[in-house]
Amino acid sequence: MTVVARRIDPEVWTKERFLAWTDTRTDDVRYEFDGFRPVAMAPATLAHNDIGRNIRDQLRGKLPKDMGCRPYGPQQPIETVGGALREPDAFVACSERHPRSVAISAPIIVFEVLSPGRENRRRDEEDKVDEYESVPSILRYVIVESESRGIRALWRQPGERQWRREAFDSKGPLQIPEFGISLTFDEIYEGIEFE
Repeated sequence: MTVVARRIDPEVWTKERFLAWTDTRTDDVRYEFDGFRPVAMAPATLAHNDIGRNIRDQLRGKLPKDMGCRPYGPQQPIETVGGALREPDAFVACSERHPRSVAISAPIIVFEVLSPGRENRRRDEEDKVDEYESVPSILRYVIVESESRGIRALWRQPGERQWRREAFDSKGPLQIPEFGISLTFDEIYEGIEFE
């Protein structure tokens, strides 16, 4: 999910302070925690929301049932090594679920749908690349365009530290070998019309 920075106060926050603060808020603005302070999230376009929902729906239908893996997003955070709490548009985790937990541990694949705006793109294509790379369980980070058909994936083998990059043509498919499935571009962009 993409975000726009908004200063709350100059003090460095903790994850615990952020979670307590989110429980007391009454406005409709959503925030992520960048490890230092709350960051307001930009409102998503209809296309952005539809693409994220398409991805989650396809994952839900295709993930092997015997693995205990589930798709999540967009309001379920994952925690990065630096203590940031990010809310990707979709992600898959196979870890044990604790109903009272806020963050999901050990995500394996993360999807971010890009929102318009240079700062939003920079955050998803730079900051979050580094943050997600810091989480050893994340083997694939997929960046999905919302204003045209386009996908980029960064991936690595278990135990590797650095990402490898993979680009696709406008037809796909996006292979997800971690689960032996694939998503076509038509499935990801179902119902989306571009100008």
